[in-house]
Amino acid sequence: MHKFQELSGEKLCIRCLGRVFASVGHTFTNDQRGSNLIFASQCIGEEIFPTVESECVLCEGIFLKIPEYANEISQRLENYEYKTILIGSSFPMEVLEKERLIQEKYGSMGEPIKKEFSRELGKYFVNAYGKEFNRTDPDIMVKVNVEFMSIELQIKSILIYGTYNKLIRGIPQTRWIKYSEKTDTVESLIGEPLKEMGRGKDFVLHGAGREDVDVKMLGNGREFVIELTDPRTRSINLDQLEQIINNAGRGVNVSNLRFSTREEIRKIKNEKYFKVYRAVLETDGKMECNKLKEICGEFNGKVIYQRTPLRVSSSRSDLIRERTVVSMRAECAENGEKVLTIEAEAGTYIKELISGDDGRTRPSLSERMGEDIRISELDVIEIKR
Repeated sequence: MHKFQELSGEKLCIRCLGRVFASVGHTFTNDQRGSNLIFASQCIGEEIFPTVESECVLCEGIFLKIPEYANEISQRLENYEYKTILIGSSFPMEVLEKERLIQEKYGSMGEPIKKEFSRELGKYFVNAYGKEFNRTDPDIMVKVNVEFMSIELQIKSILIYGTYNKLIRGIPQTRWIKYSEKTDTVESLIGEPLKEMGRGKDFVLHGAGREDVDVKMLGNGREFVIELTDPRTRSINLDQLEQIINNAGRGVNVSNLRFSTREEIRKIKNEKYFKVYRAVLETDGKMECNKLKEICGEFNGKVIYQRTPLRVSSSRSDLIRERTVVSMRAECAENGEKVLTIEAEAGTYIKELISGDDGRTRPSLSERMGEDIRISELDVIEIKR
């Protein structure tokens, strides 16, 4: 009884008293543990524990306010569509430290007040408002700050996977600082319709690599995940979204839309697929066709060395990279147009493979042909997935 008398001096309520021994008796609630301790004290004729929660030195009756907090959370979320929720809490450090010292006296067999409060508030909320508890991946996370009586919301983004084709030149993949908000990008042409449908705050495109602004993305398309932040509506009709994007006729089409995950973003970001390109050449010289075909054949299976191109050197590390050219084939049209089909390793700078970039790529087609050759049009026609 000596230890109970010490504990009684802390003026703990039934729940906080029971929580001191939360790991004892797994079938009991903390209320039940506290009631059992009070019953034991009464059996020996001593009323040593307070029973009025508002007088508790730890919780100060916070558990009595659970319905109020649940109602406030519900009001904050009334404009959001969601099925699953996770509720957490934070308490003042002095409360947590006081609780730790109390529990240390009795073998540290308890649990933190914020753990119980979060659990009980979560149980009350899902039962009262018909939602589902989800610890690992909820639609909405709520954090109640007991000290400041505030509620913080974290809304899970909507992630949608797909592939896109860029059918015209002059469209950057993502929104850049130097472009105005009126500039079409692959990101905005996909993200704006999604933002409207999902009533979200903003959007971000996560692409499996990127093509230059002046390069078309044809063939089987480039993989992407579009992320919509802070969505109010989660039930997005993906068929309708695809139709809206494709029927806009602004140079970007999408296909294979489905809901995605963070793990898939990491996966596509790390993809290293070989790609097939179509390149139209231009030169100030004659570029004799048979010689061009012969030189192109020398690049089949060739390992080339590329120092970071001058055109991107301000934003990328100055490195020398080894890249493999699987094949290079030339076709010469009657009008004199020279077209290459090139298959190369991911990360190969195709424009520099042709031009040489003042010797920063070796060997290059220009170096081997002995004349200055450039690409006038470049398309990605297949990603070797």
